[in-house]
Amino acid sequence: MPSLSVVVPVYNCRLYLAEAIASVCQQTFADFEFIIVDDGSTDGSDKIIDAAAAADIRLRVIRRPNTGLVGALNDGLAAVRGTFIARMYGC
Repeated sequence: MPSLSVVVPVYNCRLYLAEAIASVCQQTFADFEFIIVDDGSTDGSDKIIDAAAAADIRLRVIRRPNTGLVGALNDGLAAVRGTFIARMYGC
């Protein structure tokens, strides 16, 4: 079990998504899982998320129809395994 779960909701964030994912994955603290909740993106964000998840086993992806931020965060929180939770602001 990781000691930290990082949760980020994503909805149509293609322009900045790769940088946002890299900023978390490149931290010096490595004992974490990174849960990305794709809230029904339609702009190609899913391809960026899939590529990142294929490259880093700490990433977990949740896909859901777009219903908004609160639902996306609740789905992410329901999936955490870490002792502590950090929320990264999505777009």
